[in-house]
Amino acid sequence: MERKYEGCFLLRADLEDEVREKEISFIEGQISDNGGQIVKREVWGKKYLAYPIKKEREAFYYIVYFKTLSDSLSSISEGLRRRENIIRYLFLQRRRFPELEKDEQKGERADARSNT
Repeated sequence: MERKYEGCFLLRADLEDEVREKEISFIEGQISDNGGQIVKREVWGKKYLAYPIKKEREAFYYIVYFKTLSDSLSSISEGLRRRENIIRYLFLQRRRFPELEKDEQKGERADARSNT
């Protein structure tokens, strides 16, 4: 069964733009090669970490929302584990994607206004 996921990736902050883009392309390739479909991408940029991870105090945040079969998530993770420029990553299962949540909230507000 196809499910919706959010993937958060922390990349080393000291990477050059070209290397960072290659890592992002690799992440997206891992998702699509394992049967996933990318719905939305967000680049949050460089942020300070709450605590050091692999001796790094800063990281470049990259968020991706995608659909895939739950079985393929382990294959995606295995490909990412070997990358030294990816400090940490996390996959969360989502009920809805963010853009759909915003549209629903706007619709609820419009309904509430029209009822008054």
